[in-house]
Amino acid sequence: MILCPMMLSHFSFSQFFDKSKGKNVMRIIESPVVVHATQSKAFNERMKKSFTDYWKISPFEMYEETKSYETEKKESYAVFMPGIVGLVVRGHETSMNNPFFVYGEATKSGKLADDAFIGVFPINGFHYEFDPKAANYFDRALLRIPYMVYNLNDMLTYLKDKGKDNGYDDYISAKTPRLAKKTLLIPKDLVTEWDVNPATTAMMKGRIEAGQKDMKEIKATILDEGDITYGGKYKVMSNEEIMKLENSADAGNYAIFLPAIDNHKYLMAFDLGTKELLYFETVTMGMRVKSKDFDKMNKAIGF
Repeated sequence: MILCPMMLSHFSFSQFFDKSKGKNVMRIIESPVVVHATQSKAFNERMKKSFTDYWKISPFEMYEETKSYETEKKESYAVFMPGIVGLVVRGHETSMNNPFFVYGEATKSGKLADDAFIGVFPINGFHYEFDPKAANYFDRALLRIPYMVYNLNDMLTYLKDKGKDNGYDDYISAKTPRLAKKTLLIPKDLVTEWDVNPATTAMMKGRIEAGQKDMKEIKATILDEGDITYGGKYKVMSNEEIMKLENSADAGNYAIFLPAIDNHKYLMAFDLGTKELLYFETVTMGMRVKSKDFDKMNKAIGF
């Protein structure tokens, strides 16, 4: 777990980051990636399976805390891991700290090098996917894993083939109409009330320990069912039901709505079968998904 915040500028989904302004990116993305699966057994197994199934751009190896990487650094390494990110806005460091899954250049010890981001994935850090009181802080992000892995591989493959990330947003937008023929699955976690105080306290104070103390509960949902104005078919389902459908012959008939909210709203929908990103929109303000967010999504789909 990274306790010292890493620094990251505000980003659009298709941006890539590197402290050398891109000079090392092509070398890094073809390097072996050290994958940190350091949460629960179920989380680690889903992470390993996701990389086995969807990671094509480079070799990967699962992170082992007892293994030394010092003697294996004659060539570069990449790393994929959860971490706490300190945000930089317009060149200035802020007091905002948010949990992300990050990909970038690795140090000799298999951790992320300072400011060496190439790709980042936000989660619902203030609501439930980051829990400072749990033994494994990121365990509740388990459902999201294969969608992150597939699309990081897709983003890096696009970057490698094109030599730049320009046009990636349009590449995603061209897939959005496919949602019209799919039933949209909405995880029950999104409409469930969660105690947001521990994660919010930890992130605002920049210390995990701050969120582990006894404190008053502050309950909030990401989404009220009454605000679901999706124009097509949809179902609210548990994670277990969704993951069962992932492995069914009917998976291609479904998409999954997986927004991520921290200081921004990242609205995302993925193909349940292929794991492709079919819709992406970012909203600067707001801690909840509203009907107007679905209305915008409906317009993009063509409903």
